[in-house]
Amino acid sequence: MNKFELFCMIYYVLDAEWDDSKNKELGKFLSSANPFLFDDVGSADSSVYTHFCDVITDVITIENSYALAKLYIDSLDSDVISAAFTTINEEEWTESVKDYLSSDHRKE
Repeated sequence: MNKFELFCMIYYVLDAEWDDSKNKELGKFLSSANPFLFDDVGSADSSVYTHFCDVITDVITIENSYALAKLYIDSLDSDVISAAFTTINEEEWTESVKDYLSSDHRKE
């Protein structure tokens, strides 16, 4: 699993929660973090992906990806974003990651 795939997974989790909550703060973050707006690897606001890459320095595996995702979420210092991420537990995350990685998706 590479950094961009991890970033996209975090985005998908948060976006699913936004679909339910329509929280404005979460929506604003997702607009900035959108990894699919441009053809290159990154986010709509490049500083979001740059910060992510600064925080995630470890090798990413399926097994440690949830902990690394939480590390990034915690670095955002937002109760709203943290609460949105906790809507998925580690077991659900792992299954979602496996499904995502086995599907056709954009890679770094």
